[in-house]
Amino acid sequence: MSITAATQVAMVRPPRALVSVGVAPLRAQPDDASELVDQASFGEHMTSLAQSGEWTYVQGPDLYFGWIRTAALTPYDTPQAVVVAVSLARVHASPTRDAEVVDQLPVGAPVMVIEPHGDWGQIGPDRYVRREDTIKVMSLPQRYPTPDDLVATAESFIGVPYLWGGTSARGIDCSGLTQRVYLLNGVGLDRDADQQALGGRPVDVARPGDLFFFGAEGVTHTAIATGERTFIHAPQSGKTVQRGELTDASGLRAIRRYLP
Repeated sequence: MSITAATQVAMVRPPRALVSVGVAPLRAQPDDASELVDQASFGEHMTSLAQSGEWTYVQGPDLYFGWIRTAALTPYDTPQAVVVAVSLARVHASPTRDAEVVDQLPVGAPVMVIEPHGDWGQIGPDRYVRREDTIKVMSLPQRYPTPDDLVATAESFIGVPYLWGGTSARGIDCSGLTQRVYLLNGVGLDRDADQQALGGRPVDVARPGDLFFFGAEGVTHTAIATGERTFIHAPQSGKTVQRGELTDASGLRAIRRYLP
């Protein structure tokens, strides 16, 4: 099954910042007396995910989350980068719709346009993409991601076939789905479900955007919560990304939250 929908995939661009002091503590809560969970060094790139008073909730390059003093950050962002805005953008051999399709680019992939050709952009020798299938990063919503953003992004993957090891709309597995959904909203997660289950923090009741983790003796499956008991997931080989609901036989092991 090939997904080539021309509709834009929901995603946001959280603010970026550089650490502007030698070493800055990251706290579990926006309080100097709170647990030290990590440290950020001068010049490190941080993604800002929320703000509370004089504190900013950030994620650093090591994927740790924590609260940092806003005064220790300097706003920073990349120039006018362009990324794929649809589930899969077709790459044609020439700038016409009838030309041979030589490749497909997944949503969020950075695109370097060498030369514009009307409604097309040349990205390499004999490689053209429709400009309507891309978007300037600075044209994305520039704000902190919300639980609803995560659900909206996850919904765009419904119908994508399951593929062990897959991370795109060509085929995707359970942790590839959760990782991709969060990445398109500016948040990094580890690749495998058991690794993702170590990130963020545990919660007792799910809200939209949280992750459910399942398994008998260990974590073997994950899903994106759409409510306290409902979710979107990539279930297994032969299936597609679909909605589901918790049952007594689900084998739920944990619920984790990554946004504040």
